[in-house]
Amino acid sequence: MNQFTSSVPIYDFAILGAGVAGLSAARILSPSLKGVVIDSEEQAGGLAWQLGCKATDRCLYCGVCHGIQLRRDLGNFSSYPFDLILGQQLSSMFKENGNYHLSFKSGRSIIAHSILIATGIQPFDARQVPQYGYGTFPHIYTGIEIERNLNSEGVKAFNAYQKIAFIQCIGSRNFKEKRGYCSRVCCRYALRIAEDLAFQYPHLQIDMYYMDLQLLGGKKELLAEISEKRVRLIRHMPYRVESPNGKPILLFEDDQKVNRVEYDAVILSVGMTPNPGTKQVADILRVNIDDDGFIKDYGDGIASQENIYVCGAASGAKDIETTISDGKKVAQRILSVHQYLQQGIS
Repeated sequence: MNQFTSSVPIYDFAILGAGVAGLSAARILSPSLKGVVIDSEEQAGGLAWQLGCKATDRCLYCGVCHGIQLRRDLGNFSSYPFDLILGQQLSSMFKENGNYHLSFKSGRSIIAHSILIATGIQPFDARQVPQYGYGTFPHIYTGIEIERNLNSEGVKAFNAYQKIAFIQCIGSRNFKEKRGYCSRVCCRYALRIAEDLAFQYPHLQIDMYYMDLQLLGGKKELLAEISEKRVRLIRHMPYRVESPNGKPILLFEDDQKVNRVEYDAVILSVGMTPNPGTKQVADILRVNIDDDGFIKDYGDGIASQENIYVCGAASGAKDIETTISDGKKVAQRILSVHQYLQQGIS
């Protein structure tokens, strides 16, 4: 007899990841099916709920408002018919009679017919590229740091700056380190941050160093307008940042000579990488991952094991709006499969 008894809760679906994709999927599924959302973190919402609105005198369509609305809709989760379990890390799985038996490091166990992986993404750790001085030199930030502080006192230091620079594709577009993919969000959030900072501090000169500008997704015209009016685009990638006098100096090559340009501050537009839990979940559930470390999606959110699905940024970097939309779409797929099976049984 195994460790599972009749006291173990049984669900129609279990969602691994309580970010905006997983929660959006749960809202679609829960009126019809019994489900649970589980996350290894102690708070729900993932990265999206850590970010602030970037609106100036107009909406910049950053997608944060979609996450804010989802949080308002969910309230304290008491009004939604799905269970939310936080601080639980998956440790093992076996399949029996078409159901997945999941165990967690805390000793907790559940049984679920379908599993939806929604483990999300995390920002690239800029300390892994020490040539840019993050964590070593003063006045060097990551884009995510700025995003988290745009609506607080956290960016008041920029009032004293005259000249700042963005460096794009930090942690992305790097085939040598097996991160050759485009994170799809860095150029967009950098331009929106630039617009917000320029609105708050009109005196700022903003330079942006880039390989190529990826204005992917909706509102391309708005982003193109920002890139033309708010920033000076410099199509070179600095290879090092120095700080001999306490101010960042960017080094890059142009016409076979080394240029050195001093700034008051530098913002590193870090890319997005798979959440560390994604690889662990993939190994335990025995689902395939792609070359970039994301869960492989075979179409409509279908993973490589029966009744296991993936949604949101667990299958690849996405912005907030697309992540929420994907969670809803895959939930509809799961619901339709479940309804089809029920019809067959009846």
